[in-house]
Amino acid sequence: MSNINKKLFKRLHLNHAYGQLIALIFVPIMVLAAVGAGLVLTETSNAARAQQKQMAIAILTRYEMLSEVALQQLNTFPWQYEQARSYMQNLLNEKHLLRTAIIDSQGRSRLSMGYQDQAGWPSFPRDAAFFGPIQHKDSHVYGLRIDESQSQYAWLLIELDNQPLEIARYRVMTVLITTGLLTLMLLLLCLNFYSRRWIAPMYEIRMQLQRLNADTLDQHMVINSTGELRLLQRDIANVVKRLHFSFLELKEHTEQTEDDLRRTLDTLEVQNITYRQARDQAISANQSKSVFLANISHELRTPLNSIDGFIHLLLRQGNLSNEQNLYLQTIRKSSAHLLALINDVLDFSKIDAGKLELETAPFDLEEAIYDVMDMLSPLAAQKQIAMAFYYADNVPKHVIGDALRFKQVLTNLISNAIKFTPDGEIIVRARIEHEDIGQSMIHFSVQDSGIGLSGTDRKKLFESFSQGDASVTRQFGGTGLGLAISKQLVHLMQGQIGFEDNQERAPTEKGSTFWFTAVFSIDEDEIIVHPRFANKHVVSYLAHPATANVLRHYLENYQVQHTETTSILDLFSRLNHLSTPEEDTWLIVDHSGDTEALLKEIRSRYQGNLAIYGYQMALDLSMLNEYRTRPLYQPLSRGALIQLLNNENPFEDTGTEVFDGQGLHVLAVDDHLPNLIVLEALLGELNVTTTKALSGQEALNILQERIEQDAKPFDLVFMDIQMPVMSGIDTTRAIRSLESTLDKHKRLPIIALTAHALADEKQNLLKVGMDDYVTKPIQIEQIIQILTHWTTENFNKVPAVEKAVVIEALDPLVLDWQQSLMLAANKEDLALDLLRMLLDSFATELHEMQQLIELEDFPQLEHVLHRLYGATRYVGTPSLQEATGSFEQFVSTLRKERRKADDAFIQEVLRRFDELQAVIAQVEHAAEQILNKHTQ
Repeated sequence: MSNINKKLFKRLHLNHAYGQLIALIFVPIMVLAAVGAGLVLTETSNAARAQQKQMAIAILTRYEMLSEVALQQLNTFPWQYEQARSYMQNLLNEKHLLRTAIIDSQGRSRLSMGYQDQAGWPSFPRDAAFFGPIQHKDSHVYGLRIDESQSQYAWLLIELDNQPLEIARYRVMTVLITTGLLTLMLLLLCLNFYSRRWIAPMYEIRMQLQRLNADTLDQHMVINSTGELRLLQRDIANVVKRLHFSFLELKEHTEQTEDDLRRTLDTLEVQNITYRQARDQAISANQSKSVFLANISHELRTPLNSIDGFIHLLLRQGNLSNEQNLYLQTIRKSSAHLLALINDVLDFSKIDAGKLELETAPFDLEEAIYDVMDMLSPLAAQKQIAMAFYYADNVPKHVIGDALRFKQVLTNLISNAIKFTPDGEIIVRARIEHEDIGQSMIHFSVQDSGIGLSGTDRKKLFESFSQGDASVTRQFGGTGLGLAISKQLVHLMQGQIGFEDNQERAPTEKGSTFWFTAVFSIDEDEIIVHPRFANKHVVSYLAHPATANVLRHYLENYQVQHTETTSILDLFSRLNHLSTPEEDTWLIVDHSGDTEALLKEIRSRYQGNLAIYGYQMALDLSMLNEYRTRPLYQPLSRGALIQLLNNENPFEDTGTEVFDGQGLHVLAVDDHLPNLIVLEALLGELNVTTTKALSGQEALNILQERIEQDAKPFDLVFMDIQMPVMSGIDTTRAIRSLESTLDKHKRLPIIALTAHALADEKQNLLKVGMDDYVTKPIQIEQIIQILTHWTTENFNKVPAVEKAVVIEALDPLVLDWQQSLMLAANKEDLALDLLRMLLDSFATELHEMQQLIELEDFPQLEHVLHRLYGATRYVGTPSLQEATGSFEQFVSTLRKERRKADDAFIQEVLRRFDELQAVIAQVEHAAEQILNKHTQ
């Protein structure tokens, strides 16, 4: 039953017995009586009218001939009107007839009998032989057509009184009312008997039950009803008696249960004490586990510091063969991978121990996101995965937070997306989730088109030491800690992290979308201002839809006139109709297919500003320079786009400074000899003098000896923390105590060297007297930073004047060092390594080419030349690349034209080989100058 029906029943009291009796018996009977009375009245009235009509037909029929005779008498002898009336006088003797008349065809009354009505006779149908009844005041009019002749006719009309009909109706109504009243009285008598017989006893039983309670269950119930209700009342009394006995038993059982519960609570209290002790033991064991993880991470980092340091030193040597260099690079990558795993374990131990804290410092959020994507772009380029980055307009550029931990989370999500995406795209987005006073919650998402995850795998996605499934683990590797650590880091940043299946959003899409939010402090006074390039015109063709959308959005914000093409052919057709000046126009094309052929075709139609969009590894800078083309690296960033529109060179020399530690003397303390050797070698590269100590006691002895000899004190101390017998902390305290006994002795900077890195350890180390903190494995950049900060007055920064002079003196056609840096992602060490590898390959390649020329094995010679040409594409050697490429094309003509080598062909091969040797000699000479300056 609906709520409306329930409210209606309650308001009309239909949920009570009396109400139901009235509703179910009295009301239906009254309704039926009213309907029956109405039907009787209707049928009675219809019968009376029918009887009157029959009487009228009979009267008209009897007097039809007489009226025709009277009408003929009037028409023949008009002066005998009274005789005609005498013929019709008998009509007035008919019962209930009030008047009669003969009406001719023109509607004139020819003869009228009875009372004279001023209103006359009512209108009636002229073409009917008989009509009626027609209501006229309180009577009915009937008429019959009488024919005087075929051409003339008239009507005989009579008016009958309706009083007999009304009298009959009133009689019927009187009978019906009398019958209804008698029926109502009979119903009331029945209702009274029913209520006294059934309803009253039921109310009495109800009142007795309401008076019952726990104390009155044993009272006797009075039974005064009859019939079935008496049996019901007796059964209720028996039930009350049984309830009384059951209540007494329950009361006894409750008392016994209370005693048992009291004893049980005492037992539970004892067990709770045991459980608390077990919980304390578990917490202690968990803390011990965290300490163990941190210690084992420290023990693993210590030898890794030596491995990484020695690899770095070996790679900086220029006398390694290609195989040795490859082996060292492989070892270095494996070492870096192992270090990353150790860092994950250490981060997990920090989070588990509650020791991880976030730092707060201002940083460029957009640049941080782009740095992560740029760092991972080589992995995406290898799998030919398109990457796009969208930064919403209202997202602040500069925020305050922990940039390192933010990059760690984003790196984890993007690297996972690359790892589990065989092909397709990866789109990174940043938008405002919520803004508050001085803070913003920013939403980041990483969408891929990879393999996705099943419903079961999602549940354990963010659990520690777990991945999607075993097959994925075997195929892609990893510890399964990345997402668990990311989840904890996001929670520390007051955000959330989650996963969405792309197919749930759109059935045609595949892959997944990982997202997270983070709260950053912002400068409310910062105003986001977009540059304006209203006079610029950009014509673009980008095959990746997401990147095309990002470019379109950025250019709209910068008010750039943008023409977007749908294909290469569309691009070529628009180039032929460019109306704007070429210096104000930029053409941006996608890197795909045969890049050289594309650039050549474009330059045949267009000579203005040209940029090609693609991954850094896939773009040949020498080819771009040849066709005067600027690279626009994937993923697209707003900064690179603004530099492009401003025609700025992103690789201009900014006056980089080199470090010279000449005159510095450092004390290195570590119980692990390989670490000391690595540290001494790294410091030696900076011209820093190093004194080694294998224990804290030995370091103290060295310091005391120098003090007694009044020698110049050390400029800085690198102190290992975990050492046997005397730890780094104890040694630092002893050094500070020794300093306090000296007069006017300058404080000695002590830098902690350890792999055990928890959030509160830095504060603890600073409290015991240390000045700074460096984690292992230590890098040369960290050493330079420490030396720069703590030995400012002794540390000389020498501008790279000599190096710049050497580079400017070189012929850019022989060795273009700036192009080499661009090809190496602006990483100087990598550019040097590639240059060394190229130099090492010259001897082998020339010897093999000479033998192939003597054997006239030109197909194999073409293969060797192609291999050398490929090596030159990663180093800025334009003349060597040109000589190798033209040599290869000349040799390939023999294969393409399917002919044998004649004397002229062989002589040309020898001439080109001599030119190649000369160019290689020039490159070797120029490369030696660069390498010598970098090894000084």
